[in-house]
Amino acid sequence: MFKPQRMKIPSQGAKTDEIFETTDFYLACFLRCDGFRLAGIRRNGTRSVFRFEDRADREAITLAFFNNEGSVRPLAYSAAIKDLKAMIHNL
Repeated sequence: MFKPQRMKIPSQGAKTDEIFETTDFYLACFLRCDGFRLAGIRRNGTRSVFRFEDRADREAITLAFFNNEGSVRPLAYSAAIKDLKAMIHNL
């Protein structure tokens, strides 16, 4: 199983941005609904790796998702599922 990870990537200038990656499709949809900015999607073999700009509260939000405690708007979650499916099928 792919473990979600944080990684630093260089950006223009001296600033360093942190990126969070996950292969968990439904977590990715949840993070999109919670306002995380999608930084990209890449392939790792047959899996899609979703890359997000990280935030300080990401660990708490991820734990809330896995503990069935998080909440997002149902129609926004449905739209995120459709959007991300379309994106991975067009890679």
